[in-house]
Amino acid sequence: MKKEVIVNLILTILISFIGFFQNKYFIQYIGIETLGIMKLFSQLLQYLNIIEMGIGNASAFALYKPLAEKNYEQISIIVSTIKSLYNRIALILFLLGILVAPTLPFFMKLETFNKMVYIYWILYLLNTISTYLFIKYIILFTANQEFILVRYIQSFSKIIFQILQIILIVRINSFLVYTLILLLDNLTQYILFKIHYNKNYSYINKSKEKYQGLSRDIKNLFWHKLAGLIVFNTDLILISKFVSIEIVGIYASYQLVLQMITTLINVVINVIKPKLGRFISLNSKDKIYELFRDTNVIFLYLGILFSYCTYILINDFIVIWIGREYILENFTIKLIIINLFVNIFRGILENFKEVSGFFDDIQSPILEAIINFIFSVILGMKYGLNGIIIGTIISNVTIILIYKPILVFRRCFEKDIKEYIKVYGNYLILLVISLFCLNTVTKPFIKENINSWIDWIIYATTISIITGVVLFIVFLLNKEFRNIIKVYILKKK
Repeated sequence: MKKEVIVNLILTILISFIGFFQNKYFIQYIGIETLGIMKLFSQLLQYLNIIEMGIGNASAFALYKPLAEKNYEQISIIVSTIKSLYNRIALILFLLGILVAPTLPFFMKLETFNKMVYIYWILYLLNTISTYLFIKYIILFTANQEFILVRYIQSFSKIIFQILQIILIVRINSFLVYTLILLLDNLTQYILFKIHYNKNYSYINKSKEKYQGLSRDIKNLFWHKLAGLIVFNTDLILISKFVSIEIVGIYASYQLVLQMITTLINVVINVIKPKLGRFISLNSKDKIYELFRDTNVIFLYLGILFSYCTYILINDFIVIWIGREYILENFTIKLIIINLFVNIFRGILENFKEVSGFFDDIQSPILEAIINFIFSVILGMKYGLNGIIIGTIISNVTIILIYKPILVFRRCFEKDIKEYIKVYGNYLILLVISLFCLNTVTKPFIKENINSWIDWIIYATTISIITGVVLFIVFLLNKEFRNIIKVYILKKK
């Protein structure tokens, strides 16, 4: 597993590194407004993609057991069902995309509307649909403990075509060509996945029989998917509507930095997820809860570490990367960082919940979606960008940090609300102490006007080391953290 994590980490960093250059040259040669349009399209398509309904997660859960038992007949039935479902979804998505096209001007606060936007939209639509060619392979391979293979194919294809996009952006300055390369990337992935499937999964046959076990989980997962869309894919749409398409481009640039951080965290989660599913299927509730406590405190540590360092370093990074004219005010940064922390910290809880097959809590995603949308719209109309972000924070705190953990404690671990209050109360104390200590210790090291990448790297390294050491000392107050140090670092039973 260590090898998988390291390889995945390297690939993720490389892709993110190239992505930063890609974004920089996109703004320089095509423009911040076009970048805003591209990001807006991505979020609109995420909403249309709601018709996927969580089939991927439900299918992966359904495949764990038959793959472990080598039940080839059952595997064939499930894979055939997945293929059939995604073919239907692709057709429906295309039709919905065509219907949505005339409404595009409504979502954009533009002085002039270029009709080429419709062409870009169709290409983005086709790019999304093309992923359904190979998604069944990704689900199957990942469930079969071949996550690293999936990562190799996706990463190397993306790296090659990212570099090609940068070259063409500089030479041709064409958003049209940029979108065509996205399609070529997906086609390449499909061919590579198909080759591996034909070579190693010849035992899977076409089946007319449909796997009925997916229907219940899909219905439940639909609401989780909808909530995720509203929470993670509403901001740019609302910014485009209530603020401007240029601010969409600027905010999206910050999101690219945050996305790299959360992707790095997800590297670990994605590698351990299938193994976590196996652990849960073989162990008692007490053992599962013990593992959750140990891993959750680690994610609390990582959440504070990455969030605090990002807060200190991100504006200097933006200045050097794309220019001082694209930085946001300090208060906005603080709001962004709060959401970053929640997104990192929530990761392990969500995965324990998912691999436990706990999908029927449809009330939590519905509440999360309603709270997020209502507050983001109301506050966005009055306070602009800051109001939209605050709306997301309100839903994150009430649902992700309070309501949903209580449900998971009760359902997955058979623990009551008193246990939740004790555990998360300790987390809150750790958070407060950590922030106080960090603010005190790092204050003398805070610099202004970092003007070069070398200076920023030295500065970032210094801040990161100090933050990591301070947090390590503070977290020694926590029993689970001390246990992790003893067992996994000092190798003591």
